[in-house]
Amino acid sequence: MLEIFKLKKFYIIFIFATAFVFLVLINLNRTYKSQTDILVIFKSEKSAQNANIILENITVLTKSLSFYDRVVQDEEDAQNEVMSELPDYKRKDYWNEIVEIRRVGNSSVLEFIAKDNDSYTAEVLSTQTVKTLLSIIGAYYDIKNDIDIRIIDGPVTKDYFSGSYSYSLLKSLPIGFVLAFVLNYFLFLFGQSQPKEKIKTNLAWSYRDTQKNTEVKQNDTPARNASHSDAGGEIKKVKKPLVAGEEYIPIFSKKAVAPDNLPIAEDIPVFEQPQKEEPKKEEVKTPLIHEATAEEVKERLNRLLNGKL
Repeated sequence: MLEIFKLKKFYIIFIFATAFVFLVLINLNRTYKSQTDILVIFKSEKSAQNANIILENITVLTKSLSFYDRVVQDEEDAQNEVMSELPDYKRKDYWNEIVEIRRVGNSSVLEFIAKDNDSYTAEVLSTQTVKTLLSIIGAYYDIKNDIDIRIIDGPVTKDYFSGSYSYSLLKSLPIGFVLAFVLNYFLFLFGQSQPKEKIKTNLAWSYRDTQKNTEVKQNDTPARNASHSDAGGEIKKVKKPLVAGEEYIPIFSKKAVAPDNLPIAEDIPVFEQPQKEEPKKEEVKTPLIHEATAEEVKERLNRLLNGKL
């Protein structure tokens, strides 16, 4: 078991497992923010002198439970069925957690930021909070003579990480360690179950084994020749004891005793191949030519004159 911690692959898998768990935790804690900015305008001198108090009152007013109930009543998409069944104090804590109102410096600009795991829900909460504030502010202040509220910007929605990076890293370390240990443990068991040496089959052939058997065959030939019986011509085979672990491979020799029923060369009729006749050459008769004598010349002239030729 302790051999697992000596392996390099254990620490490599541990690093990758920790990084994987860290990324998963970040994605699980990723939410959306939708922000809408408003400007509070003070019309009278009296309201301008009490600007800080009025802005603080608006902040407290929007965090009340009655204000949340009004927002949910005006917009159905802002409702949360799970929160509606909880008691009032839990519903108020939930409202103050998902909606934040803050003042920008010493100005009269207020930021309404709604948070939710869904971008559309966060946008609806931010927009409806400002609309509900505009509809009920007249019940608390004189919007004709004292104050006026205008929307500056929004809603602007973006995603962000709602948790802590250091906490997520500390949480991913033990989880990554357990994952790396379990994975390496199964790999270790799998390696132990595999046979270390492959079983050698009897059909395996090698040139060296054949060469050894050939040498043994040649050394054993004189002993077998001595065991031949001269009476019946029978051959007695001398078996050589096999060494344990040695496999006998039969080797066939080129020389063997011819069987008796083979025909003898004298009994086999020999068929002569017909010889091709060469074409006869035509005899060229050479004419016999001799020189005529004087008498023969006279005789031929007489015949020519007489018309006998």
